[in-house]
Amino acid sequence: MKNSDLLKQERASELEVLNDLVELRKTEKRDFSSTEEKTFDTLEAEIRNLDTKIEREIKIEANEARKAIDAGVASQAQKNNQEPQKRFSLLKALNTLSRGKELTGAEGDVNAEAIAEMRSQGMEVGEGLRIALPTRFSRAQTVDGDSGAKGGAMVPSTPQLVQPLQPVLPIQDLGVSVLSGLVGDVPLPTTGTFTFSYVGETADVSASDVGVAGPTLKPKRCSGVVEISKKLLLQTSFAIEAHIINLMNIAYGNAITSAAINGSGSDSPTGLYSAITTNINTTAGVPSFATVVDLESLVEDQNATNIARAYFSDTKLRGKIKTTTMDAGSGRFLSDGNELNGYKYLGSTLAPTLDAGASHPLIFGDWSQLTVGYWGNLSIMVDPYSSAASGKVRLIVDGYSDVAVTNEKAFAINKVMTLS
Repeated sequence: MKNSDLLKQERASELEVLNDLVELRKTEKRDFSSTEEKTFDTLEAEIRNLDTKIEREIKIEANEARKAIDAGVASQAQKNNQEPQKRFSLLKALNTLSRGKELTGAEGDVNAEAIAEMRSQGMEVGEGLRIALPTRFSRAQTVDGDSGAKGGAMVPSTPQLVQPLQPVLPIQDLGVSVLSGLVGDVPLPTTGTFTFSYVGETADVSASDVGVAGPTLKPKRCSGVVEISKKLLLQTSFAIEAHIINLMNIAYGNAITSAAINGSGSDSPTGLYSAITTNINTTAGVPSFATVVDLESLVEDQNATNIARAYFSDTKLRGKIKTTTMDAGSGRFLSDGNELNGYKYLGSTLAPTLDAGASHPLIFGDWSQLTVGYWGNLSIMVDPYSSAASGKVRLIVDGYSDVAVTNEKAFAINKVMTLS
């Protein structure tokens, strides 16, 4: 029985013979002879057969890896008879790919698991020097080794990253709903108002005429390009690896947050600036207590949910609100920077201004009605050539996510506030 790596080597040999046959025909500027035609057809059939076998073995290997994880704790005797498992290293994987080499060992096993997972979800794997990471890498590993005496037996046989690959989402603290491990399109229910009333024992009850069909989360590609020095990829420090992963997490989370606030739709999510169409305050000028409270009133008038209500704006408007008094005599300010009229208040540089920087939108609402969805895997393609002259390796990072507003009536916005 051959594993996927051996089958890949066999396929590579067959491809080499087939390519030599094609190049010979090109060089001699002629058609295949009858013997060459038979050889070509035979090789092509064998390669197709190997493709099928490789895909099957990858799935089998991925299933075996999952089975080992699900099995949980192995017996102490089995542990003693096994050689210590090598820790997966993202830096090692990237360094291997930057040299045009195929992933092996723990890195190859992890990549095979992720590929099988992506294919089972109907997602494209992609070509080139690439490593895909399975969804389990979104959870941090906290125990290492020790033959089970101190919890090491609970660690999967192919250990994952010390630092999880999970987007750092600035608006998550506002109570945003986050769904991970999604497969395919995900229709969401909206939240409306249902009517209950007391009736007689056998009386008919009128149905609530409330639509419950909400938006649909669809996987959208979010991509970024990172350049790392070749010297850094040679490091084996856990701290360096965690630092690189953290930078990716922050960048991915920032992209999602920007789209959630002002995404244009189509290839990216539709952000709140566009999604909020019902509750809009049009009072222009510097913020005032009356304008702030009106946003709350607009949401209340729609009987919207009250699970995680909060305010959100850019940092400059928050600074203005912190220095704006509620009235002429009390000396009280609208906000201390953390709360606004008793609700949590987050200011972020990811909130864009409007009208060429003159207008600073302020949003109020129940942020649990904003849903962020993640689809499975993060993949990293390694480009060792584009920045080779400067001693760097280019990484193209791809993830799939989406943002949807479940109930836009749970939000209110003023898009025309100014600083002066």
